[in-house]
Amino acid sequence: MSTKELLGAKIRYLRKSKKIAQEKLSEMADISPRQMVRIEMGQSFPTVENLEKIALALGVSIQTLFENDYYDSEQNLKLKLIEKIQNLDAKNTKFLYIVASHLD
Repeated sequence: MSTKELLGAKIRYLRKSKKIAQEKLSEMADISPRQMVRIEMGQSFPTVENLEKIALALGVSIQTLFENDYYDSEQNLKLKLIEKIQNLDAKNTKFLYIVASHLD
């Protein structure tokens, strides 16, 4: 994946995880809907100004938009998973167990 595609995928992931429609995000960030589609599809790099607007609309830092743990080492990912698991409440621990039990 290119850097543009990774950035677009991260923006799309964050938007969806916050249950924000693409059109709503473009409105919140004052970016045209067409440009937002191109950014999320990895067809266009946003300007620094638009990166700031997108990050602000999503409630994250610009740095967060470029963080991508997917390419981290397997060992580091496992350590990060363990840390996240240790911080889960009972409800989410049970939910994660159900999900993980189907990963065979």
